[in-house]
Amino acid sequence: MNPVRPTSSKLVQTLFNIIGVVDGGSFLDLFSGTGRVAFEAANHGFETIVAVELDRRACQELKNGPMSRKADTRLEVLCMDIRRAMVLLAKKGRLFDVIFADPPYESGWVEEITRGGAFLWLDLLAAEGVFVLEHSSREKIPDKVQGLAWETRQYGDSCLSFYRKGKRSEAE
Repeated sequence: MNPVRPTSSKLVQTLFNIIGVVDGGSFLDLFSGTGRVAFEAANHGFETIVAVELDRRACQELKNGPMSRKADTRLEVLCMDIRRAMVLLAKKGRLFDVIFADPPYESGWVEEITRGGAFLWLDLLAAEGVFVLEHSSREKIPDKVQGLAWETRQYGDSCLSFYRKGKRSEAE
C-alpha cells in the first residue's frame, strides 16, 4: 500500500486559484507527501516553504526533488509527525501566511486537527493568514473552530475548508 495519496491536480489548481499569486510569504504544507502542493506554492510566489511528512521515502524525494534546486525558494523538509513539527515551529516563533493540511481521508485526522490539535496550528498562523484543510466530503467538520471564520467548498469527494483569524464565522 502506498502511504502517500497525492492531492489531485485539479484540486491543487483550485486551491491556488483561490489563494492567488503571492509575492513572498510563507507556506506550511502538513502531510506533504509527494510535495505537489509545496511545489505549486513555490510556483505561486511563496519564498519560504516548510514541508512536513512522516514517510521517510517521501521526505528524501522532497529533499532531492526539483524544488530543492529553485533559487528563489527556501524549502525546509521536516520528516516527523505533524504534531511534533508544529510544536517545534511554534517554539521557534515561526508564522505562516498559508497552512495547508491534507491528512489521510477518514482516518480521524480531521477531528484531531479541528478540535484537539487546532491549538497547535493557531499559534503558527499569521494574523491575516489562512489555514486550509483538505478532507473527504464524508468527514464532518465542527461548526466552530476556536471562533475562526470558515467556509467549505466541495469538489466531488474532496472538500477544501478555509479557516481565517480575526473574522467571525457565519455560524456564530
